[in-house]
Amino acid sequence: MTARRIDGWTGRVLLGAAVLLSGYPPVRLSAQDSQFGIRGLGTPGRFETVRARSTGGAFGPFDPMSPLAEASLADLPQLTATAMGGTSYRDAEAAGATTSLRASRFPVMGLAGPVFGRLVLGGGFTTYLDRTWDVTLRDSLLLRGTMQPYSDELTSDGGVADLRLAAALRVGSRFALGVALHVLSGSTRETAARIFDDTAYHAIKQSDEVRYDGVGVSGSALLDLLPGLRLAAFARSDNRLRARLGDVVTTQTDLPNTVGGGLRWAPSPSVRLAGALTRRTWATAGAGAFNTVSWSAGLEVGSGFSPLRLGARGGQLPFGAGATAPTEVGVAAGTGRAFARGRALVDVGLEHLERKGGGLSERVWTFLLGLTVRP
Repeated sequence: MTARRIDGWTGRVLLGAAVLLSGYPPVRLSAQDSQFGIRGLGTPGRFETVRARSTGGAFGPFDPMSPLAEASLADLPQLTATAMGGTSYRDAEAAGATTSLRASRFPVMGLAGPVFGRLVLGGGFTTYLDRTWDVTLRDSLLLRGTMQPYSDELTSDGGVADLRLAAALRVGSRFALGVALHVLSGSTRETAARIFDDTAYHAIKQSDEVRYDGVGVSGSALLDLLPGLRLAAFARSDNRLRARLGDVVTTQTDLPNTVGGGLRWAPSPSVRLAGALTRRTWATAGAGAFNTVSWSAGLEVGSGFSPLRLGARGGQLPFGAGATAPTEVGVAAGTGRAFARGRALVDVGLEHLERKGGGLSERVWTFLLGLTVRP
């Protein structure tokens, strides 16, 4: 006798998986980014170019092409385009087993330049949430008086992008302001499958495409306190992430507010140091979500076309299975090279992260490559 499909089984499988994932590690992990994004909305992206990530994120508030603080766009003297890609090699530990994973992403692309006097406009996209994962859960079911073991495989492929339109204005020689409108858009292909060990029972599989939308606004300011000493402040508010299956809104989740700041000191033309601190109210997303605070510190040495960059970062992750937020620490290094009299720049970086929480851990190496063009 074969098992028959029952209306609504996918919903029950997904609900049961959510309960299991909230307390226990999955049996198998594959083809995904961080395992700490499975239990929540996903893995948050970083609003940083290769230059900023190579300094641990410390130069993010001061980097004009990093989509973090719009006021830094005021420093752009000409039209500039940038894009970056990254490949991550991840060792994820769960349930006493270690799985090696690999993923490639293109998380940042932007275009900006002066338009009228001191007004600079910019636009582009970055990754807001990555929702790519593959989880297998083992269980059994009583059928005709016999316990039949089976595997439930749940997969999600896709994410949410942040489309940004920004403007910055240098009010004076020491002060700049910036604002931006953010449109969140994306989709995931989600699949639920049940496969019985006994091949006399048919496997059941169902796939659906879930679409996401949301909006946000942000603002920032730069202030030169002293020659060589710059202060940055930024804030952002995102309203909610709405998930649609067809034309039906299935879930609506509150998104965080973000506040942060940074300080950059240039004691000489060839040495620059920076630090940044950011807080995000992810706890508004519901059960299993935590507010996060992250810090970063970095150094850039060299006034020529090949600078050396070093940095470190740390803080919490927003989603986890334990009573406290998972943590991460990391170090990074990188350099760059200018070509065509500075009109083309290639940046490379290497980042190492360690994440722990709720009985899970992972180590990640990410190779970063960025290209910036100034026509």
